[in-house]
Amino acid sequence: MGSIRRVSCSCGFNSTVKVGGGMRDFKTNSTFPFYCEDCGLVDVNITNEKLHCPKCNSIKVLQYGVPPISEPPIINRGFVSCWNYQADPKGHLCPSCKQKTMEFLSAGEIMFD
Repeated sequence: MGSIRRVSCSCGFNSTVKVGGGMRDFKTNSTFPFYCEDCGLVDVNITNEKLHCPKCNSIKVLQYGVPPISEPPIINRGFVSCWNYQADPKGHLCPSCKQKTMEFLSAGEIMFD
């Protein structure tokens, strides 16, 4: 089962990300939030052998939830998760202000299948 999470930063940046996949195609299409050095926050299909940005096809993508774009995990490693990809709620690089003040929010989460 997948979910759509809200993302917010104190600078005013707001967005949504898809995490996981649907029942029919999760083995070939499951996403997790990544930072693309060219496009910012993107949902990358983690079932591909070679991870790349879905917008510009760049391979310069970094997973949220691990350094250098996220603070080292300290609380709930499963707050945002899909397979072995996990991220805490706070301490992530904002694509707008470039500070580690972006948060994944649980309020308003939408589940899909």
